Amino acid sequence: MDKALEHALKIGADFAEVKGEDTVTRSVEAVNKEVRIVSETHNVGIGVRVFYGKGIGFSFSNILDKEKVCSAVETALKIARASARKTLMKFKLAEVEVVEEKKSTKVHLHPRDVALEEKKDLCLRQCETAMAGNKQIANVTSAFKEYYGTIYYSNTEGTKVSYEPLLIGLRITCVAKKGKTIVDAMDYHGGSFGLEVFKEVSRTPEKLAENAAKWAIEKLKAKAAPAGRFEALIDPRLAGVLAHESFGHLSEADFVVIGASPLTGKIDQALGTEMVTIVDEGLPSKGGYSIYFDDEGVPCSRVEILKNGVLSYYLHSRETAKALKMKPTGNARSQDYSFEPIVRMRNTYFDAGDWKPEEALSELKQGIYAVDTAGGQVEDTGNFLFKAVRGYWVENGELKYPLRDVALTGNILELLKNVDAVCNDLEIFSNPFGGCGKMEQRVFVGTGGPHLKVKNVLFGGAR
Repeated sequence: MDKALEHALKIGADFAEVKGEDTVTRSVEAVNKEVRIVSETHNVGIGVRVFYGKGIGFSFSNILDKEKVCSAVETALKIARASARKTLMKFKLAEVEVVEEKKSTKVHLHPRDVALEEKKDLCLRQCETAMAGNKQIANVTSAFKEYYGTIYYSNTEGTKVSYEPLLIGLRITCVAKKGKTIVDAMDYHGGSFGLEVFKEVSRTPEKLAENAAKWAIEKLKAKAAPAGRFEALIDPRLAGVLAHESFGHLSEADFVVIGASPLTGKIDQALGTEMVTIVDEGLPSKGGYSIYFDDEGVPCSRVEILKNGVLSYYLHSRETAKALKMKPTGNARSQDYSFEPIVRMRNTYFDAGDWKPEEALSELKQGIYAVDTAGGQVEDTGNFLFKAVRGYWVENGELKYPLRDVALTGNILELLKNVDAVCNDLEIFSNPFGGCGKMEQRVFVGTGGPHLKVKNVLFGGAR
């Protein structure tokens, strides 16, 4: 990396930065008490971004000898020079402090120190527990995944940082069958933890398997969800997806700069009730994925995007911060060394309130308790449609019966104005099985929140 920066300045770059990576990803998957997949990927290389005049160029190499490294730098500079002739606006970087720092991740049972057989055993224990419980469980899939290593960053201003990312996850999916009815349910846990987390009573492989099997059996007798507008209690997992997908993306400043976000120009405007605060940060204390620096070497600060209902800040790279005359937030991230950094979220969540979950439920006179999400659709206007993984019909604060096909739809800016209770049970979730996609890049993120009570939510279903 030092040689790359030296060469960039030598051949005429105005500014250069390098991301280095040495990471490992391992996966184990078991189906019905049999391990089917064990895989490993070792990702090593550097990515070089060069600024020249009004142009930016990027290149990378996974062969780290002098010839290939210098060639990558020269390619990046050629691209920057070529783009400088076509670019109308010069890209400028907001000023940041020079940082030299190394951050390590300390856990009790780091996955690199735990034998593969123990990780297989986590999956097999899940399968055995789920299949022993009920004959209606027709199929079980369990998976464990880990990601760890070292991320490096340095630039020609003198910043030189590194940190050790760590993310593990364990999940189980149970398929239940009764006659022609086939349903599934899933439970999971993960984050920047060591494997000791799966010894906690509520996070053991057996407990996750029991939950998934119970919820799958429960779905076999679920009633069709009603359609219409109802009060809703939203669980922490679904709240996190709403915070990330429906609001967080709107706050990414690369969309704001070009006027493609409905949040453009709305700083200091009230967009939600006073009890709603939405946060994005790199190092949350309640779980999630720990990120110390972004891929421009900027420390990952805590950003209260929405504070007490008022839009307070956007998520920035150095370029967007300069364009909007704001401070960088540490939100420039790339999928790996072979991608250029773009504005991305880290851990995005609704912050905790004062209500107890049981108090919020008791206030729900007639409505739906929506749990987690199996996916959905989100538009850049803030419109969304999410299908909940599970749902329950509620009357006078009591869960009456399970629902199937629970889908909620609306606009996030309207929903924020209808939040009338924010609970104190904040949880932040992350796992290495998926991630957030944007501009053909996928990065690990965390999402979460407490339980939220929301009035006038539009649900689709049977009329």
